[in-house]
Amino acid sequence: MRDNRLRGLWQEGKAAINAWLTIPSAWTAEVMAHAGFDAMTIDLQHGLMDYQTALSMLQAVASSTVVPLARVPWNEPGMIMRLLDAGAVGIICPMVNSRTEAEAFVRACRYPPLGYRSYGPIRAAVNSGEDYFSAANQTILTFAMIETAQALDNLDDIAATPGLDGLYVGTIDLSISLGLSDKVNLNSSPMEEALDKIVHAAHKHDLVAGIHVYSPENAVMLAKRGFRMLTPANDTVLLRGAAGSVLEQTRRVLGFA
Repeated sequence: MRDNRLRGLWQEGKAAINAWLTIPSAWTAEVMAHAGFDAMTIDLQHGLMDYQTALSMLQAVASSTVVPLARVPWNEPGMIMRLLDAGAVGIICPMVNSRTEAEAFVRACRYPPLGYRSYGPIRAAVNSGEDYFSAANQTILTFAMIETAQALDNLDDIAATPGLDGLYVGTIDLSISLGLSDKVNLNSSPMEEALDKIVHAAHKHDLVAGIHVYSPENAVMLAKRGFRMLTPANDTVLLRGAAGSVLEQTRRVLGFA
């Protein structure tokens, strides 16, 4: 089975840089993959792709060394198993609020006796090799998203879930759940407290803490805080920002501004 480079980075004490894919296109996924990120997450929760498009995007990402991950729409075993069979090397699961929900998620990602994942790695075995079944339980990554006040209350129980690899902060939903007016201010006292609590739980249970970052300054701050999965890039945000910047510059040099 193909080596999961992320596990190697984390064992060396390094952080992984992740990109977030929301555009339903194999071509843009391939372009992003060849930028050199450590990992890329295909977002089937808020992204615009369906399963068939996600499959094509996984095939496109496979032309690079990037580790392909997927965020599922919900904690539902059918879609989790289909994306793993399609070749995702890790799953990020939204809105995990309890130990019971975390256990159900992890078990859907693991073959027996560690879980109840059904056998049928249609593309995964072709892409990763005939030893896929024997290696999958040790290779596939499982990240539970912490994005509600309820999840914070149950954090230690969630983090203690056998087979869980990481906690991924859903910063905006967490801000909303905590009643914060600024949904992307990671420097507010309530958010800093929450982030420190999540990192502490991750370290206590030997998990990786992951999060979106909204600026280079935030990336430095969050890495120092102990986050080892950093997502600074979203394809839609990058395209929109670049398009607006080029338009503004062109208008200015032409005297249209």
